[in-house]
Amino acid sequence: MKKGKAILLLNKEVRYLVKARKEIFHTKEGGIDLGKIKKFGDKVTSTSGTIFTAVEPTLFDRMKKTKRGPQIILPKDAGLIITETGIGPGSKVLDAGTGTGWMASFLANIVGEKGRVVTYEKSKANYKLSKENFKFLGLKVTSKHGSAYKDIKEKNFDLMVLDLAEPWKVKTIRNNLKPGGYVVAYLPQVSQVMDFSKFLEKNNFLVDRIVEVQEREWAVKERISRPKSQAIGHTAFLVFARRL
Repeated sequence: MKKGKAILLLNKEVRYLVKARKEIFHTKEGGIDLGKIKKFGDKVTSTSGTIFTAVEPTLFDRMKKTKRGPQIILPKDAGLIITETGIGPGSKVLDAGTGTGWMASFLANIVGEKGRVVTYEKSKANYKLSKENFKFLGLKVTSKHGSAYKDIKEKNFDLMVLDLAEPWKVKTIRNNLKPGGYVVAYLPQVSQVMDFSKFLEKNNFLVDRIVEVQEREWAVKERISRPKSQAIGHTAFLVFARRL
């Protein structure tokens, strides 16, 4: 196993994200000799006898360990954005309102090395934080410190994701998108949805869908099942529109 490579130590109770190295990793289950892990799939036993499987972490496994700042766009919303807009390897995408960098990270993972993700953030603190997170995740993201309301010059995007308080003030959307390209706004308030919809109609966009995604996780044990107490309710409305 190459030194520094991310490894997820996994069993039914706990999980640990570590880097490959010849050291003892100390946990409440005892010490784990990381030097014994030669490949993904290997089993390793702690000093207390707890067995872990060493697996390759997913992007989301690693994202959970990133530094946190502003409110993030959760997988339930990010997944719908990616699915509905059809982006994939080679797509060109803009993310406005970087925040912690979660949405840009989901996008960069999908478009791959042949694609491009450009993200704008006006807060210097969030700009620095998100750049650290992109580096930690090993993702190719073009991060810009600037205002999406006035600084976006690039053109021919397949998708623009706007996590902004007033997306209707981004006057360059038509110039930034290719014909048929999607703009998706992430808006917590109905009043924002109404204002943005009015802007889209006025500027000859097709308002495709306005969606709210709610998630409820369930606990299942033998013949007993129940919803978990902490469901993820309203986060935001997603407004999907296409340039005509």
